[in-house]
Amino acid sequence: MKTPKEDVDRGYAWVVLAACFAIEVLYGALICSVGVITPAILEEIDGDLVKVSWIGSTLLGTFTMCGPFVGMVEGRLGHRLACFVGGILILLGLTSASFCRTVTGLILTFGVITGLGCGLAANVSGVAPGDYFNKRLPAAYGICMSGGALGLLVVGPLTIFLLDLYTLSGTLLILGAIGFHVCSAGVLIRPSSTLNPDKSILVQPDCEDGTEVCADAPQDPAELNCVPNTDDPCAQNETTVTVFLQGDDDRHTCSQTDDNEDTDFRSPDSGIITKEDNFRAGTTTVAPLLEQNSHSPKKDSWCRAIRESVALFGANGFFLYLLSVLFWSLSEATCMVHLPNYAEYKGSTPAQSASLFTGMGVSALFSGMLAGFASSDKSIGNILLHVGLQGMSGISIMILPVLSHTYHLQMVACVLYGTYSQGPYTLVSPICIELIGRSKLAVAYGMWSFVLGIGLMFGPPIASLIYERSGDYDYTFIFAGCCNLASAVFAMCIPLCKRNI
Repeated sequence: MKTPKEDVDRGYAWVVLAACFAIEVLYGALICSVGVITPAILEEIDGDLVKVSWIGSTLLGTFTMCGPFVGMVEGRLGHRLACFVGGILILLGLTSASFCRTVTGLILTFGVITGLGCGLAANVSGVAPGDYFNKRLPAAYGICMSGGALGLLVVGPLTIFLLDLYTLSGTLLILGAIGFHVCSAGVLIRPSSTLNPDKSILVQPDCEDGTEVCADAPQDPAELNCVPNTDDPCAQNETTVTVFLQGDDDRHTCSQTDDNEDTDFRSPDSGIITKEDNFRAGTTTVAPLLEQNSHSPKKDSWCRAIRESVALFGANGFFLYLLSVLFWSLSEATCMVHLPNYAEYKGSTPAQSASLFTGMGVSALFSGMLAGFASSDKSIGNILLHVGLQGMSGISIMILPVLSHTYHLQMVACVLYGTYSQGPYTLVSPICIELIGRSKLAVAYGMWSFVLGIGLMFGPPIASLIYERSGDYDYTFIFAGCCNLASAVFAMCIPLCKRNI
């Protein structure tokens, strides 16, 4: 029997949501601290901006590009244990980074190890609410994802305070201890009572002549389901039963007739047919059919996955959306890594430059929720909203060089940028569903994450090269604004390839 859905949309589900919100705040603060720490690395470790920018870009890129890998890890370990491993990696990475005095060492520890830990934590907070919420799932995700904006709000003042008091080494050590608290939050994410599998498939008589139909089977991916495949379920001559694996499109039909009793699939003792019984009856079995579905060769599985990914990439304008995401991430990484250093270059104090993230976080905290409400209006459309937000983000960051001469004008530009830059994250899943369908959302989200990671990885070094070659830091943010505008143009072309699915 199924366990009652006690956790869905009520009770302990809100405890899990609070834990996921805390995880978002913690790893979000670590990710956003890159820009504040970069000037300290330039001062204490190495003055080469191009080399130092690889530290932050490696953290951002690893955090995003490891999405498919950490998803598989979480699938094996579960939410709680995966979150615990993520916390240990964060602690290990930042603690090791506190003893490193070279850029290469910081790339390995602060970039790769910490990035993997943050990726695991982010995957848990993004997946766990789906096990506890159904009717209120959109609201739950809206609350959960706002934790990242809250982390952005607090990271500037906190990091500057730690740098003034403990220098770079002590700051990294303390940030590692703070990040390790994702383990405490992960402990609260207990397994949901809705995930208990029921292995049996009940077959009950539907007619007086004994013809069988299948009862409702538990919705577990590993379970078998059978459905009648006949126009007359009470026919005495033949009953056709379709057997298939949940989530598999390939169905196999077996027929039973009164003339051949060896093909009768009923269980006379209990009326229950289980996977372990292999549906054996006499000398006939459908086990080979099940084996063909459930134990397909790995080579065929990989080939099928590659073909599906290639088909998704070119279908319905999705490749244009991925190009839009690539340029969007180039701009996002440039701003996150270079903004505080740029503000100091223009005359602001370290405390003032770090507080720019606070202003950005306040506006981003509300803009993400507002974008979610706006996307529910079908007259606006998700693609159009994405185009508008990217365009306004590009304009707001391109005017930063004009408003960079005083701290207050810098804050105005950053608040504007935060208002528009957070919204596109809220639209990712709706746009993926709109372009390629809900059934392929997991694959699409993985592709989005990987492309986003490419931009986050290479955006800061490209911006550093622009500054090094031109000698003017303003061009780096003009480059970022142009990337946002290019993102809007690619997204604007999506309707040309889009079809209804």
